[in-house]
Amino acid sequence: MKIILFIAVFLLLNASCSADSFEENLHFPAEETMEESFSRFYTPVEFNSNPRMEQINLPIATDDIFNLNSVLQLGGLYHVPEQINENGFVVVPISNPTDNPVRAFERLEDRDQPIYVSSGIPLHLLHIFFDQILQQVETEDLYPDLLIICEELYQSNLSRGNLMNASFFAVSLVFLDEDFIPHGSIEEIVNSEVSLMREHAGFSFSPIFGYKEDYSQYVPRGHYTASEELENYFMVMMYLGRITFILHGGEPFGPDEEFLVSEGVAEEMTQAALLLVSDLNTIVIDEVPLKYKWQRIYEITAFFAGFADDLSVPQYQTAAEEVSGELIESTNLFEQSFYEDFTDFIAENLEGPAIYSGTGASVVNPEVSGEFDPAELQTLLSKTTGFRFFGQRYTPDSEMLGKFVFPNISVNPSGEQRFMPSGLDVAASFRCAAALEIIEEDGTVLFGNYCATLDSMQTMVDNYTLEEWHSTLYMCWLHSLELLSAPRTEGYPNFMQTPAWDRCTLSTFLASWAMLRHDTILYAKQSYTAMSGCAPNRNEPVPSAGFVEPVPEVYAELRATLQMAQRALEHYNLSDSDITNRFKNAESLLETLQLIAEKQLAGEMLTTTDADFLKGFAGYLENAISWGATTTEGLETSLIADVHTDQNSSSVLEVASGNLDYCIVVYKRADGVIEAAIGPVLSYYQFNQPMSNRLTDETWRDMLSEGETERPEWTKTYILE
Repeated sequence: MKIILFIAVFLLLNASCSADSFEENLHFPAEETMEESFSRFYTPVEFNSNPRMEQINLPIATDDIFNLNSVLQLGGLYHVPEQINENGFVVVPISNPTDNPVRAFERLEDRDQPIYVSSGIPLHLLHIFFDQILQQVETEDLYPDLLIICEELYQSNLSRGNLMNASFFAVSLVFLDEDFIPHGSIEEIVNSEVSLMREHAGFSFSPIFGYKEDYSQYVPRGHYTASEELENYFMVMMYLGRITFILHGGEPFGPDEEFLVSEGVAEEMTQAALLLVSDLNTIVIDEVPLKYKWQRIYEITAFFAGFADDLSVPQYQTAAEEVSGELIESTNLFEQSFYEDFTDFIAENLEGPAIYSGTGASVVNPEVSGEFDPAELQTLLSKTTGFRFFGQRYTPDSEMLGKFVFPNISVNPSGEQRFMPSGLDVAASFRCAAALEIIEEDGTVLFGNYCATLDSMQTMVDNYTLEEWHSTLYMCWLHSLELLSAPRTEGYPNFMQTPAWDRCTLSTFLASWAMLRHDTILYAKQSYTAMSGCAPNRNEPVPSAGFVEPVPEVYAELRATLQMAQRALEHYNLSDSDITNRFKNAESLLETLQLIAEKQLAGEMLTTTDADFLKGFAGYLENAISWGATTTEGLETSLIADVHTDQNSSSVLEVASGNLDYCIVVYKRADGVIEAAIGPVLSYYQFNQPMSNRLTDETWRDMLSEGETERPEWTKTYILE
């Protein structure tokens, strides 16, 4: 009954927009060139990787480590942990917790002991650049253009009597323009939609679109809590990114039926979407079609976060032009033959979404046998296919999360369904040795179709070309993590060849991945599970300045990624002298880390200049990442993001980076001396959370300070707590 009520409202909204009520020419010009990859901005940075470090025997005789006691005391330890003997390293929580890497390094200064620089620190540097530059671009460049687009499309559709489109953009204008008041004909329904967004309680029928939307997604989080302007931008882009103008309809319809909406409603949604596409081509602002403002916003956000997973403006424009030509009369939209030809063209030539994102709170029903068919995932995706104005973006890790759960994954030997994925699924898809070991140990691989899905995802990752790895900043970041997860064999420090180090690397991988998801939480399309029905002795060696985790290929990739970002920002006229100087400082820091890592890996002695750099590393790091803008996002490593929603339990998977730990590593220097070094490393957390209470960074930091957190069980092999 409730569905019928909302559909009736929907039809009422569009009753005034019919073939008989207006006539205009619609424009669907042959598609101009759209960016499909930003790899043209990428140039690789050369590196040398020649693993020739002198080896030590594990378990190690700790008496051979001349400065071990002094380094242990810096970590708050007064005995030799078993992990040092067995693995050549140990991770310990910092006694006075901090999530600021600069402060963590400063605490080690003037202690005359070697510092350890983990790969997690430059990865965190990438997060800071990514997140803060995106924040500046959104505030100064994208917000004004978004306001113009919404104003123009609201007025155009209000004038022609398409009240659904007018309502769609009126919702956006409520957030973008504090003085905006919706037209009386739609005010009540618009205010109802806005109220649901602000209450963000969960799934509810959209007053405008008639199917269920997950309003819990409309909690500003990530850097979008930094200002009211960014909060409003978040609400609008989330709405424009999630709401779908459904393409296919029929009988019966509803969340647990074959279709989400009736065929008539799907036709009207498709007509409405095509009117928006035509408007972008025909409305001119400052002698330029409005479409170019849309394209600029889309391309800039795509550069950071990836390309839309759903059909959008380019696809609908191409399909309309192919079916009826560049210039057609609006009455064509209301012909049954047009709709059939249009949907047929899309089915035959264009791909629908790869990620189910909760549209309509769809339900997957069992077969007569009571079992669920993994193929139902594709049926689900087809059911939710349609047009999104600024569709959320495809990312391979979202596809992974969505495919490692019901209905694609069937029951385990105990008859349990897998409704919630894990960050381990993503790491295993990247062939992280520790992740593969853990999912074998905990029985995850026993779920039906899990191994076949894992093999498929690993093959997908293996087959990425260099151009695909560098198509967006998001993919570059993932490629850095892929390089980090490579196995380390003879010639690397002995501690890096242990299974325990594989797990420590896995933690760094996942913590950095959590930061990536945090930074793109507005744009990256979230996957959903469908509903189921002391000072040294003078006679001893002198401690060196420090040790850099010898993964030069990672530092080279991070350098190339920042250079790519700088070139793209200049191309879109988004750069300024402050940003340029910050890129220069960061590039210098990463280059030095790369050169030191190359020397240490090749068994060469460091120069005095190298030593001075490591001794003053805290200052160099702060100089590279300092940012003058007012923001909640500073140097903190404590960041959180919800990455998957399970409709069955009404919960989300939260992944997070927490406070820093200290890592103590043991290695043999080029002069044959065995020494220890200490430095901060990233930490990783994941847990389920009610979808009605998606966490912000501020709430997560409160949880950390109050001790309401627990690390994954698999970290206990290398962390001393």
